[in-house]
Amino acid sequence: MEQIQQLRRITIWGVGLIGGSLGLALKKNGFQGQRVGLGRNIGRLENALECDAVDVITTELVEGLQETDIVVLCTPVALVPMLVQRIIESVDIRQDRIVLTDVGSTKSTLVEMIEAQLQEQRADALSFIGGHPMAGSHETGVGAARATLFEKATCILTPTPNTNTDALALIRNLWEFVGAVPYLFSPKTHDRLIGAASHLPHLIASILTNTVANVETEEGKALDFTATGFRDSTRIAAGSPDLWTGIFTQNSGVLLSLIDDIIENLTAFKTLLQTDNLAEIERVLLEAQVIVKKRREK
Repeated sequence: MEQIQQLRRITIWGVGLIGGSLGLALKKNGFQGQRVGLGRNIGRLENALECDAVDVITTELVEGLQETDIVVLCTPVALVPMLVQRIIESVDIRQDRIVLTDVGSTKSTLVEMIEAQLQEQRADALSFIGGHPMAGSHETGVGAARATLFEKATCILTPTPNTNTDALALIRNLWEFVGAVPYLFSPKTHDRLIGAASHLPHLIASILTNTVANVETEEGKALDFTATGFRDSTRIAAGSPDLWTGIFTQNSGVLLSLIDDIIENLTAFKTLLQTDNLAEIERVLLEAQVIVKKRREK
């Protein structure tokens, strides 16, 4: 914790829900340095300033990098390599080492790309630690940001054999400072686990929504008769299509394998219905019920 208090500046590139919540959490937990909001949309940056998510704002990258210790890239995953390249081209050769980290939902491809970028160009001045705080909302923008968003939330960090250990310790301390609980996984392990725990549920929610929306008779549409069960099952489908398109494509290998698993399970359940196998149908439902109840007890 003391290590974070010794920092001069933390730059947040992209002050939306996650970036704004990080800025608010830093202040709530007593960060004494400067919180810098960096981005290209001055209107959104001004909103972040008004919300007290940051102390200063800038659209100029060189200004955002000046005397900063950490840059947290809170943008869609697909943009991160491009932003890292811009940092590489802009960082002052005389500046102290800057640690870069992100908050994206996929890691294998991203970490491999960025490590290659840094190794070829500015490994002397920059380090990168893949990060993924498991917190968020279907809402977007700094207006939805909360200072308590990361409290007791899991935050997965994805070091590799090339990772600078001091940089890893710093980013771990950053997330602990705002109340998160860090876990260390390889990028590949992260993508497999989070593909199942987060990406697949979002895909299913979207497919379920579209399927129900297409069911209609002369008397009405199924969508008009949905209630709490449908809302609970599909809430996350309200998330940003642009963001989730990037996540799905970056983790497509894992997701394709999981889709095969879902198809296999649905096909098996279809057979149970076709054969009126009541005992097995109940067993499948009971198995799911037990899992959900145990999760709720934690």
